[in-house]
Amino acid sequence: MKAKTVKRTLALLSITCMTALVFTACSSSNNNGGNTTDNANKPATSNNGGNAAANGEENKAATTPDLSPITFSISTSDNKLNWDNPVSQKLTEKTGATLKYDLIVGDEKQKWDIWLAGGDYPDIMPLDPEHVKKYKDAGAIIPLNDLIDQYGPHIKEKYGDYYNLLKSDDGSIDSISSVLLNKEASPDAVPNFVVQYDVLKEAGYPTIKTLDQLYDVIAAYVKNHPKIDGKETIGYTAAMADWIMDAEFNNPITFAAGQIDHGNFRIGGDGKVTYNPLTDDAKTYDQFLNKLYANGLLDKETFSLNMDGMRAKMAQGRVLAAFAPGWIMGDTEKSLRAASKPERAYAHIPIYFNENVVDHNNTITPIGTGTGQWVITKNAKNPERIMQFIDYLFSDEGQVLTHWGVEDKDYSVVDGKRVENPDKIKNMASDPDYMYKTGLKSVSSGPAGEWFSLGNGTKLADGDYATPTTKDSVIRDYDDMTKEVLAKYGKTVWADFLPPVEKVPGYLWQLTPPDSTKVQQQKISADWRKGIPKLIMSKNADEFEQNWNAMKDNISKDGLADYEAAFTTLWGDFVSKYEAQLGGN
Repeated sequence: MKAKTVKRTLALLSITCMTALVFTACSSSNNNGGNTTDNANKPATSNNGGNAAANGEENKAATTPDLSPITFSISTSDNKLNWDNPVSQKLTEKTGATLKYDLIVGDEKQKWDIWLAGGDYPDIMPLDPEHVKKYKDAGAIIPLNDLIDQYGPHIKEKYGDYYNLLKSDDGSIDSISSVLLNKEASPDAVPNFVVQYDVLKEAGYPTIKTLDQLYDVIAAYVKNHPKIDGKETIGYTAAMADWIMDAEFNNPITFAAGQIDHGNFRIGGDGKVTYNPLTDDAKTYDQFLNKLYANGLLDKETFSLNMDGMRAKMAQGRVLAAFAPGWIMGDTEKSLRAASKPERAYAHIPIYFNENVVDHNNTITPIGTGTGQWVITKNAKNPERIMQFIDYLFSDEGQVLTHWGVEDKDYSVVDGKRVENPDKIKNMASDPDYMYKTGLKSVSSGPAGEWFSLGNGTKLADGDYATPTTKDSVIRDYDDMTKEVLAKYGKTVWADFLPPVEKVPGYLWQLTPPDSTKVQQQKISADWRKGIPKLIMSKNADEFEQNWNAMKDNISKDGLADYEAAFTTLWGDFVSKYEAQLGGN
């Protein structure tokens, strides 16, 4: 799942897709939960918001932002975020608004559920599609249509022809996330399997394309180096605690098969949806993990690690390989370099089940959605000010501030073009926390946990780029060892390992699951979570086969056929509406 994922999209006419698909916020289904007593009389929050346009004073407020001081709470699981930094202070100067981060410790989704049950949640919440719908059904969020109409001119401008894709089936806009206007994949994109530099060096920089080849280099290195810095060498790690299991035990199957990332699903050429963890490819990947486990190469704490634990272990420098997309890696490699361990950083390479796999992993969509779908809850006392704040983030000025930084401090304008300053370049390469210290890192809303992004490679009205990320800037930020490893493989950036980019309308994980699948999903997920440890710890091939068949039978009895059929219908409806409304855009 991305991240908190991160992924992108755009939007046109009412694509209101399946059960509330705010396709911009990666499916944010909804039913009108916003019209509660608490907010029905607030400006631009009820469906009567149009009346404000008839009032001259309120109409003036819509075009002249209120800059008086105001503070809003917003949820995050990132304990490094703060408002005491140059970019955040400049945002307050421009909007009057300050964000107070409500930190979630532990399972983020569980906390969302607890907040919902108690009615005590922040003013703003970046949610995933499932929780957008939960909060909407409970009347905990407000519709954004009228707020955007009155206070969101830059939002409308940026979404353009794709604007109506923000709407769910009932016409309500329930959440908002990045709109991606780039035409190509970002130059800082990376494949999702990682192998430590020193492992590759010792093996003579071999070509590693398959899981079998990966196993061989891991086994050889562990044999020669049973310990690193006095601690046991870990051949391969993964994390299973809480929601990260979906990314760590499902997504590797998808990417090793060269398939498009539809979350825990696979979509055939006929549009039929199947449950990915029970495919033949899933069985092959689980056999790979079983082989690692049987030979002492799999992290012994795999089944109890969460994402933070996995990151911390990789930052120690003793993990040789993993399935670790950029959003899971986080600042792990910066930490390794800061600790003077550049040889323990990672090569990012695609790895497949066999050398005949045709890779369709490298995709872009119109809208950037996932877990970063901002909703405004009914607890917000001044939702119009929140929308003014978000609208500023979508303005060209806001885009430059939140992606380039503060002029003269982070960048300078040379011959009419923005150029990052040397100190910023140096600090970004050496300080893992630099993005936090400057305020360039925010709660999840963009493709990399940044502020709402238009996508790397997108140009603003001034003809210059919306973000400073170009192929040259990516290469510039590499250390010498990274450049050396890439050169051994005839590449200049990790993105060179990726196949040509393909444009797709969206991903199934972005769509709000049908209500009818809730119970099935819980049962299926529970049986999968219960079955995987037994499978991987199987003592021999016969026991593995027995455990595989038992897990498959249990999940089938959970209503798998109906579950897959419901998602097949969901996807079919979405594609039909997308094609009808967006055509060739």
